[in-house]
Amino acid sequence: MASDMILYWGAGSGPCWRAMICLEEKGLSDYTSKLISFDNKEHKSDEVLKINPRGQAPAFKHGNVIVNESLAICLYLENTFKAQGTKLLPDDPAQQGLVLQRAVESQNIREKAAFGVLSYFFRTKPEDRTEAMLEEKKKTCHEELQVWEGYLAKLGDGSHIAGKNFTLADVCAFPFIATLVRMGFNMSRYPHLAKYYDLVPAFKHGNVIVNESLAICLYLENTFKSQGTKLLPDDPAQQALVLQRAVESQNIRDKASYGFFWRFFVLTKPEAMFEEKKKACFEELQIWEGYLAKLGDGSYIAGKNFNLADACTFPFIATLVRMGFNMSRYPHLAKYYDLVKDRPSVKASWPPLWKDTPNKDFLKVI
Repeated sequence: MASDMILYWGAGSGPCWRAMICLEEKGLSDYTSKLISFDNKEHKSDEVLKINPRGQAPAFKHGNVIVNESLAICLYLENTFKAQGTKLLPDDPAQQGLVLQRAVESQNIREKAAFGVLSYFFRTKPEDRTEAMLEEKKKTCHEELQVWEGYLAKLGDGSHIAGKNFTLADVCAFPFIATLVRMGFNMSRYPHLAKYYDLVPAFKHGNVIVNESLAICLYLENTFKSQGTKLLPDDPAQQALVLQRAVESQNIRDKASYGFFWRFFVLTKPEAMFEEKKKACFEELQIWEGYLAKLGDGSYIAGKNFNLADACTFPFIATLVRMGFNMSRYPHLAKYYDLVKDRPSVKASWPPLWKDTPNKDFLKVI
């Protein structure tokens, strides 16, 4: 049914994610997916411009019907496939009004929160940034998120954006909330938004929903033990080590990947704080350097075989490399990265945007 649909989308784009969520919710997953690179200006290619004269993504075509704006795409899909998949617009006029209100209103999260602060840092030269402007952007961001925190507080725990059911409002709002979480935003001051984020499933297998990455990995290993790579060894001592390293790898994310990266690029803080974060990062990586040194060349994180510990650890190491972190001071970690990056599973799951663009140099200075 979706074989005559084509969607041009870019990695990291909230509006593109909206369209993709909607297609999945309506049971139209067999559409033609065309990933484009923003860095390579592929959204300005003739192929995309034929569909979207603004050269923006998402760009969507269904047969001879062209729809480009993300909300318009979602409304088109809901109206065209009403009886299929998730019902995204309720029939009740009052409920429908609320869903549409929140769907349109969610653009404020993107403009005032997700983009308000982030775009200021990524699009403003360091020498042109001012503390006053940063504080203004942060204030606007917090005020906007407080509005949504209030909406969810009124609806009660377990609610979606516009009620008890997942609707168009969630399709439109969730990608921007997820972007903030992805970039390390502290959600602890917004407990209802944090619960909402956890409510939307990240992984679903039949009727089973699993959200946390480690939980997903353990579920897959336990459910498909006899299939593919054995990620948890049978030997109790080996299994304990693998589980220890798998859980422990979160420290790389918290202290290295995010610990100072987010603070360095998004928050203006005193130099002393930055140095403290750098120190914590280096100390954490030195621990992992030591683990690998003890195991010897050619080893994975918890032994001679690739296992759950590597599935949990490698993405955070790869993120540091992607951002230009100098790995020369950690020779064993550098060798480990080279060992794992060419595994078929890693190649297959490599972030699409990383494939098409060179590594960044954000962290080269440290």
